[in-house]
Amino acid sequence: MWNPYDYYITPEEYAIAEQNGIRLKSLEYRVRRGCWDKEEAITIPTQKEPSEWSKIKNISLKNGISRQTFSARRKRGWSLADAITIPPLTKDEIIARAKEKNPQKAPTFTEEQVKRAEENGISYTTLYDRVKRYKWDLEEAISTPILSASECGRRGRERSYWSKIVIPSREEMMKRRKLTYIAN
Repeated sequence: MWNPYDYYITPEEYAIAEQNGIRLKSLEYRVRRGCWDKEEAITIPTQKEPSEWSKIKNISLKNGISRQTFSARRKRGWSLADAITIPPLTKDEIIARAKEKNPQKAPTFTEEQVKRAEENGISYTTLYDRVKRYKWDLEEAISTPILSASECGRRGRERSYWSKIVIPSREEMMKRRKLTYIAN
């Protein structure tokens, strides 16, 4: 039967556990929740060593490298020294590298062209869609104004299949019927 004093850990036992590389929380868990014998809890080392990040945290944070950046670099196979010393890229450097790697994704328009389009009431996304998605000529995409809602509706009705269908009036339908009305 367990004695309540078996759950009490003396300061000397904490010191012995610390010398054996066992943290305070681990020792308390082992004795109080895991129901380990105190001697085993103090002497058997923990299986998991402290993470790599906890060892180099201060150095990498001084170099402006977050934990996520460090972890991603290590997963990609970077050496420990490179992962904690090479500073992360700025947004401008990232964009420059992206342009080098894939020139098709580089900005399509000059500032002057974008400014002209905005003067005509065309946003950058609309301009981009007209040129890249819909294969418009650049000058036409810049100079053609955006259609109003009523203009869009009018053009849609003109091209619609349903607007070409003629629905006959009531009188025309009655003429086609070959019914004779019987008078009462």
